[in-house]
Amino acid sequence: MCRIRASAHRKCASVVLLLASLSALVETSGASQQSTAVTELQPLAAGITLPVQIRRTLSAGKVKAGTVFFVTTTQRVPVSASAYLNHGAKVRGEVVTSEAGDGTAAHPSVLTIRFTELSYRGKTVPVETRAIAAAHFMHVGDTFLPTGGGGDNGNASQANWNTRQVGGQEVNRSGWVGDVSNNMMQKVGYADYHGVYSLPVSIEGAMVPRAMGVFSTTAKGLYGYDMGAQMESSGGRITITNPTERAVIRNHDQLLLEVVSSR
Repeated sequence: MCRIRASAHRKCASVVLLLASLSALVETSGASQQSTAVTELQPLAAGITLPVQIRRTLSAGKVKAGTVFFVTTTQRVPVSASAYLNHGAKVRGEVVTSEAGDGTAAHPSVLTIRFTELSYRGKTVPVETRAIAAAHFMHVGDTFLPTGGGGDNGNASQANWNTRQVGGQEVNRSGWVGDVSNNMMQKVGYADYHGVYSLPVSIEGAMVPRAMGVFSTTAKGLYGYDMGAQMESSGGRITITNPTERAVIRNHDQLLLEVVSSR
């Protein structure tokens, strides 16, 4: 407790300002800063999002059906109101369909994949997902550039850059912490050193922020893919079709997955 005496007024005011600043920082950085890392993996609740990066190119007609591949999470992933997975969790995927097509709308190129398992700290659980959005690696790279130009108008520290997510929302950081805003300047999420998140949403009765990776909270579909390419996702399967070129997911492309079932 701070005793109010003439000689201590200035020190007391400094303490109050420091505590207020720390309180504001905790509020801004959100629930992920107040939770703890998962020590033993459990099946994930439906609604949890997994931003992941592809680690190899999957080209329709070249990659074989049945091919197993792995993707990794790109940031901290909240899995409850009080727990998270650190980045680098592995998700097992497999190719279901790989058809080159003939360059016509009648027989488009088709690539279908599905994800079946999540591995973290030596434990694996089954998982079923749908794809919310996918971004070409060039669009992914753009999210790490400052919106204000080189060095963000002279600010050399990336921790203080303003950046733009895939889908257009902006992240305004100060010391890595900041708000995610839509085009109406409304707060729709937040960022910290470990990632970017939506505002908390209800998942199995608890308010949980969703990990967004490089994506806006409103991102949907394909970004940076060939014109005419489309993505559909249902029944645990993710299908990309392309009527004129090969359907392909490239090395370093990123996906935003949503858990639909732990089966």
